[in-house]
Amino acid sequence: MAPLQKRALLTLIIGLIFTIALVVVLLLEGDINAFNQKETLRWIVYAALIGVPLTYLILIDLTLRKPTQLDERDRLIMAKSSRAQWLAVVFALAAWVIVLTEVYREACQVPVVFLTLIFISTLIISILAQSLGILIGYWRANRNA
Repeated sequence: MAPLQKRALLTLIIGLIFTIALVVVLLLEGDINAFNQKETLRWIVYAALIGVPLTYLILIDLTLRKPTQLDERDRLIMAKSSRAQWLAVVFALAAWVIVLTEVYREACQVPVVFLTLIFISTLIISILAQSLGILIGYWRANRNA
């Protein structure tokens, strides 16, 4: 397994753990207004907001800074994974816009808490999509070899 592939797998696992933990915490609280009312919930969300990109920085970005660990195949896979990342972010933002527009159409205003949730979900989706794109790229490369 290539170093980039190993780190992408680890980033995907850690990102999924962050995602599941965040979803469970939000579901246990039951209402989106809990974000404004409960300081602990806000700090959990903020920890995920910092933890996800930090995980990516430590695991993937540090590998990319070591040119001796990357060959042409790694660079090609990395470039292709960016397309998956970009598409995932665009679809996530489109989903947020559609859902929030339909849910809050009559009120004509969306609660501010959704700004934080949109931002963190976009970060998480971006990192998960790139990690998944890297893993799929290696899988395709090994399948065609």
